[in-house]
Amino acid sequence: MSKPFYQSWFGRLAIALLSFFFAFKLSAAPSQTTLIGFASLAADSYAPGSDAGAKISANGRTGPFKGQPVQGFSAVQFADRSSFWFLTDNGFGSKDNSADFFPRLYRAAPNFRGQGGDGTVTIISLVQFADPDRKVPFKLTRSDRSLTGADFDPESFVIAKDRSFWIGDEFGPYLLHFDRDGKLLQSPIETPNQGSFVRSPQNPSGAANLASSKGFESMAMNPDRTILYPMLEGTVKGDPEGFLRIYKADATTGKFQGMVGYYKLEDPNNATGDIAVINENEYLVIERDNKQGDEAQFKKIYKINLTKQAQDRTIEKQEIVDLLNIQDPNDLNKDENTRFRFPFQTIEDVLVIDANTILVANDNNYPFSIARPPGIDNTEILLLKISQSLNLDSRIGLPNR
Repeated sequence: MSKPFYQSWFGRLAIALLSFFFAFKLSAAPSQTTLIGFASLAADSYAPGSDAGAKISANGRTGPFKGQPVQGFSAVQFADRSSFWFLTDNGFGSKDNSADFFPRLYRAAPNFRGQGGDGTVTIISLVQFADPDRKVPFKLTRSDRSLTGADFDPESFVIAKDRSFWIGDEFGPYLLHFDRDGKLLQSPIETPNQGSFVRSPQNPSGAANLASSKGFESMAMNPDRTILYPMLEGTVKGDPEGFLRIYKADATTGKFQGMVGYYKLEDPNNATGDIAVINENEYLVIERDNKQGDEAQFKKIYKINLTKQAQDRTIEKQEIVDLLNIQDPNDLNKDENTRFRFPFQTIEDVLVIDANTILVANDNNYPFSIARPPGIDNTEILLLKISQSLNLDSRIGLPNR
């Protein structure tokens, strides 16, 4: 009498291979993510300052607006245990329409629903950028040397050891160094490229080899705050399509020290939104498609390891969060659904809170984007619990945690 299939050597081998396959699939799958905190800043939020948006008319909003819209959050860092610095971009999307917008840092305190709060966001203070010492070599928009969205497009930033700010710009692309009051400390630092420089179409110094709005969308700093890691959002001419350069620069001088490697997009049409430090070698990266609302198909966060690279210098990546598939058992955003989607076109803020918690926020592109119809987009700030613990450096995360 022959043995049953599962007892034969072939059956045992088949079962072992199937077990290995399913174990691998489970281990490779992203961990389930749960929404544990939700706060929202209304789209029509304004801060003191001269009127902005004289050339803007969209979705029922026509400028000039009374004051400066608080919008375009493109990077985030800790201010203290309960508030965060958010960097705004150039304003309304181009040099031509943003000359009356002031890129700023806003200190914001989200009162998270799910953490005992009511879901509101309070703006506590702001830092406005200026160049009183004439470090910028080209003509600025304003005679008082206040920087506008026609001068630079700030998209990423970190806080140095001395509490000064390093900012990544897209128009150059440049590295910009400001003191804690927003004064530019040195001339904009150009991005090296094999004996020349990487330049966008908005750069006044020469021919472009990088597409418009594809500069330093993302930048992180290592745990001891000695190294900057600025990452381009687009592919430099001559590089493989969908390969994004991650540079290394000195966090005191801003001097570039070469290229670390490439972040490879899942689709060359995708874009990155932000990068956040976990430890010396590991970082989180937002990657997204350019769609919004029901059309959004790809909004994810990956973990990368700078020391693990393929022969083509692409850096190892592992999916950590699918932002279109988040559990919301307590319906924190009050949409009567226990599955939460974050379907914004531009998701540009990520920060590690602790080993199992990250903060994520969107750039709302005021007043153009409508990811949650029928109204224009608010700025939503999330606390997400991930089940896969991060190997967090003790210097990273919530201050004095």
